[in-house]
Amino acid sequence: MTAAIHFEAEAYDVTHGKPMGRHFAGHGFLSAFARYTSDNAPVGYVRNAKLGQDFCNFIKGFQPDSSPNYIVSAKAGALKEVGCLFTPSPVNAAQAWQRELHGARSWSLCGVNHTLSSARAMDGLTELLAAPIQPWDAIICTSTASRAVIEKLFARQEEYLSRRLGATRFVRPQLPVIPLGVDCGAQAQRSSRRGEARSSLAIEPGDFVVLFLGRLSFHAKANPAPMYLALERLTRQHRVVLIECGWTANEPIAQAFAEARAKLCPTIRSIVLDGRVSETRNQAWAAADVFCSLSDNIQETFGLTPIEAMAAGLPVVVTDWDGYRDTVRNGLDGFAVPTIAAPPGVGQGLANRHALEVDNYDAYIGKASTAVAVDIDATTAAFERLASDPDLRRRMGANGAARAREVFDWKVIIKAYEALWRELAVLRNAGETAPSSEAMRGFWPARPDPFELFASFPSTGFSSQHVFTQAPGLSEAEVLDRLGLKIALVSASPEVSSTFLLEVWKQVGSQGATARDILARRPGTAPALMVRCLLWLAKLGLIRIGTHEEPYKDNSSVLLNNASF
Repeated sequence: MTAAIHFEAEAYDVTHGKPMGRHFAGHGFLSAFARYTSDNAPVGYVRNAKLGQDFCNFIKGFQPDSSPNYIVSAKAGALKEVGCLFTPSPVNAAQAWQRELHGARSWSLCGVNHTLSSARAMDGLTELLAAPIQPWDAIICTSTASRAVIEKLFARQEEYLSRRLGATRFVRPQLPVIPLGVDCGAQAQRSSRRGEARSSLAIEPGDFVVLFLGRLSFHAKANPAPMYLALERLTRQHRVVLIECGWTANEPIAQAFAEARAKLCPTIRSIVLDGRVSETRNQAWAAADVFCSLSDNIQETFGLTPIEAMAAGLPVVVTDWDGYRDTVRNGLDGFAVPTIAAPPGVGQGLANRHALEVDNYDAYIGKASTAVAVDIDATTAAFERLASDPDLRRRMGANGAARAREVFDWKVIIKAYEALWRELAVLRNAGETAPSSEAMRGFWPARPDPFELFASFPSTGFSSQHVFTQAPGLSEAEVLDRLGLKIALVSASPEVSSTFLLEVWKQVGSQGATARDILARRPGTAPALMVRCLLWLAKLGLIRIGTHEEPYKDNSSVLLNNASF
């Protein structure tokens, strides 16, 4: 069982100037899906044909023998044939409502969490409980920590809806834990270039090289102070080289890192590399003895780089924080450094300032990170053990590489995704009554028919007894000329054409006919479309409207006399 992949090029692009973790995760997933899916004809779900072709080209770039195809969103009903829509972000309410137009059991929705601390992410998750989400939908949680966050958000919203509206029944999507993946084969090959990489960076034999790889952000990723301070202590007995392979959002942040290095670890040799360049990242992985990431930020939910390090055969020193505790086994693959955070109640003021837009998101997560402490003594002890014992480094590196191949290789992860999609299909196809009745199929409260919602706007409504008559003195060529005007908006409406409207105009005829009779003449055309076409032609002065009892007469003077200015 596979799924249609919601494809937006931005979500899978790692070549732009400021890639985020979700971009690397998205690119890793889609390239792995192209190689390892059980379906030789992967399907993309796209906004337009250009994106559809981009999807096909992406898939064939990794699997030339495949036969990818795509579904455009205007024809979303075709998702019934696939059975599941996967999107590289959490399921959202709009997707559930859009499915309702085709029936709740038409397909499953499946997404994956990334950052959960933004207002947009939290609002999107809590909105699901009032949307037609189903038990055959799923949000893949990349870690047990991220699942706990989502469950807490759901519980808070359920409590609110219960108190506010007396709601007693809630439907949640499935929340399976499936980690992000890594290309273990590619990572393992990088160690073969160790000598070349260390030589190119002028690293001497006996140097203890610690690598941080990822976005350099002290307010949104990992404050470097604990790492700098711990490594500076290490220089009393070891020659330490720190490689920071990453990128900063702007020059002031880069300067802040440089200032901190000069102050907190002045005796360490520091190398800063551009982590946006693939070859540079390869060089950094190959040159390192140990990988370090002391994440302390609520925006992190999984952490891809530690498992990349494990796959590369490097021991890791990480914080015991969020998804890291799912991936790194303390004492086996490396060391997990204890963290401590403020208790509940301390941060409500921070949340309120963010909610009121006094603080932007960066300020919010930055301030929150200041109340998270990393054990610097434990970090120092971890580095000391690894620096002093090359055999320990090799054992931990080998343990991590084996665990990465067994648990985190993309081959394993894609199989887990497809197994989940099969499970969702079983739930969807079960004979149980759907939580939302089929009688409500197509009912989307916030997206009503505009002519129902705004029925109070016009002076009168359409009636099947209205009589439509061709405006006198018009040739077919003049009708087509008028329909060809930009203001006619025919070109903006793919469901009709000038030729189609001309045919409707002909069927109206010079003698006139009621709307009911005209609709009966075209049984193969949707009545709603015919009504639109009749009023469309009238707007352009191509037909006139009267009543069955009183054929059309010019009553504009009466309307003007009765108007109130």
